[in-house]
Amino acid sequence: MLFRSGMKIIKLIIVGTAFVMPWFRLSDVGAADVSVGVEINSPNDFTEPLLAHGTWVDVGSYGRCWHPYGVDATWRPYCDGTWVSTDQGWYWQSDEPWSWACYHYGRWANDPYYGWVWAPDTVWGPSWVCFREGGGYCGWAPLPPGSVFGPRGELVFGTLPNDSFVFIGERHFGERIDRR
Repeated sequence: MLFRSGMKIIKLIIVGTAFVMPWFRLSDVGAADVSVGVEINSPNDFTEPLLAHGTWVDVGSYGRCWHPYGVDATWRPYCDGTWVSTDQGWYWQSDEPWSWACYHYGRWANDPYYGWVWAPDTVWGPSWVCFREGGGYCGWAPLPPGSVFGPRGELVFGTLPNDSFVFIGERHFGERIDRR
């Protein structure tokens, strides 16, 4: 798939969505087109745009990370928005003012001191989560920095504790998600 980014046209290989859930076919909803409207050359490209919405902190092995303002202890990423089927995979659409960056570039980690922090990266994806499904439910968890997938979508490097996942009934997957 070709995307227009600034004045360049780039070809992206998207690995952000671990796998498409077999029970939810693209033909059920129709795939939307996704385009990239910004050009990110360095993690530093996020510094100024995100300052109004959070603070930059140093977090252990993850290095310089960003933490959003105004979120309480129960807040978690990918829980205020909608999953949208696209030609590039499941896209996370959110009204959070920083969602253009933090759900489509970089990865999230749950730090014991700061809570959820975002580690920037320059690779765009429709979302950076791992999906699980079974028993009439589907769930997703933010991928941690440095996680790597194998050829069948399996997580081969990185860990995802079970409490990182959010689950909803399969029939509600395309509906608006509200963490409350």
